[in-house]
This record gives sequence, structure tokens and C-alpha cells, in this order.
Amino acid sequence: MKEFFENLKQIRLQKHITLEDIARSTRLSLQYLEDIEAGRLENLPKGYDRIFFKRYLKEIGEDTPEVWRDFNLFFGGGATPESSPPPQPKSSPSPRKPLTIQDESVSEPQESVSRQASLFASLKKGWVYKSFWIGLTAIILGSLGYFAYQQYQLVKASSQIQIKEITLSDFIQEMQQQDSLTTSKLPQNNGGWVTSTGPLHIQLKALYRTWIREIRDRSDTSDYILPAGLTRKLRANDQVQFMMGRADGVEIWINGQNIGTLGAADEVVLRLVITRDGIVEKKLKKVIPKTTAQKDSTALAATSSPGTTN
Repeated sequence: MKEFFENLKQIRLQKHITLEDIARSTRLSLQYLEDIEAGRLENLPKGYDRIFFKRYLKEIGEDTPEVWRDFNLFFGGGATPESSPPPQPKSSPSPRKPLTIQDESVSEPQESVSRQASLFASLKKGWVYKSFWIGLTAIILGSLGYFAYQQYQLVKASSQIQIKEITLSDFIQEMQQQDSLTTSKLPQNNGGWVTSTGPLHIQLKALYRTWIREIRDRSDTSDYILPAGLTRKLRANDQVQFMMGRADGVEIWINGQNIGTLGAADEVVLRLVITRDGIVEKKLKKVIPKTTAQKDSTALAATSSPGTTN
């Protein structure tokens, strides 16, 4: 039996006919055609094995009585297309013979039904694939449009923001002239040390209300308003950097040594670096205020009755 199907396969190959060609012509799946050439007819749909086999034979040009005779020897079944049942006497009619694949009146409608079913399945499968890709494309385009719109809104908002450029001295003067909501005021009672360790001891006594930015050991940064008459003590391991709104607003002690104030009333401290060796860097700048600033009441009180040094 194996040689029977192998001979059919060799005939097909000699005629340069591929299973894909047969599949396109008959609308049979490649799996069914491979099962036919391997003799696995039990894998074909029940009741359609002979129909599919007949269509395969037609495509390779071997739908002959001899092939059907050999086929029926292996699988049993009806007569070949060229044979017909012998005449029976009218008095004793023979039982009705079951229809086989060779009965063209039955095979053709069955082939038509199978072809229609295959066509419907193919159309349904194609519609599913098309719907999937259409949906995926719509999602991708929608996402790209959303991100593009968000980027446009961001650029538009950025273009409307006006950035005002000011110098460092103007910034210090502005912070000095107003109590910023983000700048804290030190409490009135500040007699203790800010930190408990470190060989560098610094003491600040405010003669006038002064804005100060303080950076201890290059990492700990504080911004605050030091009111007139208040003393601030701090310690550090290495160094302390300052920016001040008034060069004459603060009196400074370094490890117990009074070095006095840093400059005049119309100057700001852009950079002051203090180590255990004393002041290693001092940078002042004279500023011209936009309006003549009057000393507040606390500043006047501090000048008339300065507080004692701790």
C-alpha cells in the first residue's frame, strides 16, 4: 500500500506539480494533500476521503480505472468509473448499491459544498486578520498623535514663559529687600551651636537685618534672614561659605577672634570662604539700589543699643 501512494507522488514530481499548485486548484489544505500521499486517509474528514483523493488524482492526471482498481484492493469500496453493475432481472431486483466516489451525480455536489466551505473559511480568516491590523494601526496612530499634541502644548507653554535674567548682586539685593516666603527667619533665641562637632567655630552677630546663604562643608546649605541683634553660632569640619545681602550687616568671630564686618553698606558679599586658617576668599561688589532703602526699626534699635556678644 505504501508503494501505491509513493508511485503517485513520483508521478506528480515527474510532472513538476507541487502540492501548493494542487492546493490552489482544489482549495484543499496542504496537510490533507500530505496525508493523501502518505496513505493516511484516516486523517481526512469522514465521508470526504474518496472525494479528496479523486480531486488529487485529477490534478496529477491519474484518475483512471486502473488506479481506482488498485485503490479498492487496499481500501475496498465501489467500482471504478468505467465499470457498471451487471443487469439484474426485474423479478428479483438487487439491493440498492451504496454510492461511491465514482458516482459523478453525487461527487460533484459534494465537491461544490466543500469548495464553498473552504472559500467561506478563507474569507472569514482574511477578515479577522484585516480587522486586527486595522485596529493595531489605529492604536499606534492615536498614540503618536496624542504624544505629538502633548509635545506641542509643552513647547507652546515654554515659549510663553518670559525668563528674566538678573545678576548675582541684583539677586542678593532683592533677597535682602524682601522677606521671601521660602526664606525662613531664625528664632530669637539662638544661643546654642548649630552643630555639635567640628573644629571650625564661627559666630555671626547681625547689626542689621541681613539675608544670608550658608554652605557648611560644601553640602549643607541654608538660606535665612538674620534679624538685627540676633547671634548665630555654627561649627564645621572643613569650611563654611557665605553669601550676604549686606557687607556691613554682620559682625563675624572665627574660633573666638573678632574680624568685624566685611564691607560697606552699599556692598554685598558675593562669596566668603572661611576655614580654620581664617578667611581664604572674599568677594564683594558695590551695588546701586533702585530705590533708597531705609533702615528698618529693628536695625535702628540695633545701632542705638547693640546686643552683647556671646
